[in-house]
Amino acid sequence: MTLDIASYRRQLREHIGLTGDDVETLPDTDTADKTGADTYLNRSYWEVLDLFPVRAKEVIATFHTTQGRDFYKIPNSFEALQAISITDPNSFKHDPLDRIEKDYFEQKFVDRTDDEGKPELYFREGDGIRVWRRPDRDYEMTVHYWEELADLSNSNQTSPIPRVLHEVILFGGVWRAFIGVNGDYVRAQAAKGHQVALMNSKTPIEDKEKFDSHRAGVEVIGYDETNL
Repeated sequence: MTLDIASYRRQLREHIGLTGDDVETLPDTDTADKTGADTYLNRSYWEVLDLFPVRAKEVIATFHTTQGRDFYKIPNSFEALQAISITDPNSFKHDPLDRIEKDYFEQKFVDRTDDEGKPELYFREGDGIRVWRRPDRDYEMTVHYWEELADLSNSNQTSPIPRVLHEVILFGGVWRAFIGVNGDYVRAQAAKGHQVALMNSKTPIEDKEKFDSHRAGVEVIGYDETNL
C-alpha cells in the first residue's frame, strides 16, 4: 500500500485529536499565522532520509571530461558523493578516484599542460567535483551519489521510501505537531519514544542483502567442495 501526502495529513490530524477534515487548526501548508501539516511531516521525512540508507536516493551517472578542465558539476542536486571512478581508455577497467581535501589538491596542482594526465584524485566543491590530475583527453567518469529527494507535497504524491518507514515518518510528524499545535510536550515525548522504537526495529536493506553476498546471493543446497 502506498501512503501519499493526503493520507499522511489525515492520520497526523487524527493522532493529535483533530478530525480528518479539520484544516483550520492544522492547515495542509503554512499560512501567515499557522504551521502546516506538510512542514511537520517534511521535517520528519528529512530526518528519516538522513538516518536511513534509502535506495531511492542512490543515483549512478556518467559524464565525460574535457581536456584541461578540472571542475565538473554533478547532474542533479546531491546530498553526498559515494564513489567516483574513471574508465581506463585502454583496458576499459573502472579505476576508483581517491578523495582528498582541498588543501592537498592545492599542493599538488600545477597550472601547466605538461602536468595534465589521467585523473586520480578528487574533492567535492560546491555543486560538483574538482579532479587531479587535470584531464589530458576525454575520459568517461562514473559517479555514485545520493540525490536530494523532492519534499512531500501535492506534486510528489507518493513516498519513494520503503513502506516500513512510512509509520516512522508519520510519528515524527505527530510529535512535532503535538508541540507546535497543542503545546503538549508530554504527549510529544510519548510519540517521539514510539517513533524511536519503530526506528530501532527496522533492519537496514544493506543488512538484509548481506546473506551469502560473496556468492552474489546464490546458495546451492546439499552441495559442497567434497563433491568435486
